[in-house]
Amino acid sequence: MNRILGGEAMNAGSLIRTARKSRRLTQGALGRRAELSQSHLSLIERGHQNPSYDAVERALRATGHRLIAVPSVRDDAAAVAADIRFAVLDGRDDRALRRFIQLSDNLLAEHGAVRFALTISEPESSGSKQWDAAIAALVAHHLVAEGLPIPDWANSPARSLRRRWAVGEGPYTLVPELHRVPPEFLRRGVLIDADTLVSV
Repeated sequence: MNRILGGEAMNAGSLIRTARKSRRLTQGALGRRAELSQSHLSLIERGHQNPSYDAVERALRATGHRLIAVPSVRDDAAAVAADIRFAVLDGRDDRALRRFIQLSDNLLAEHGAVRFALTISEPESSGSKQWDAAIAALVAHHLVAEGLPIPDWANSPARSLRRRWAVGEGPYTLVPELHRVPPEFLRRGVLIDADTLVSV
């Protein structure tokens, strides 16, 4: 139930934690719904216990989620957001940016239902309002490009910035001219040049 994503392990515990947080449930509340103890859930979420498939399925169903097979090996938005969260915690903005660009490449490489499937699970917060808004903007940008619906989480006001932020903001970051910023990014207060999103 583990898969390596950008150097970090995306495991059953991460899936359960992301699903639980998206429904704003405590471990205790989820445990009662799934008939699992809070301490068992805590061990699973921290990666200290490898749960059975049945335990994972019960926990996810108790949050209104389920496991599905998507015909792609590319990381979805939730997995990349988890990697960005680790990069933010480590103070590695360069790594966060690389994973963000990888998500863009992943979405560009897929089409239709598969592209949408890579965006449907609400990512846990990256720990950075800026990156959360950037991920939502990126998802909306690529879905709108194919006339696909945007998941509610990507349109949440919590994933928009009041003060504009340039992706990669630092001493050497050039803030793009506003006419070069894709509409879904501009709408969420995230500044990025459209050319940055084109895979080379």
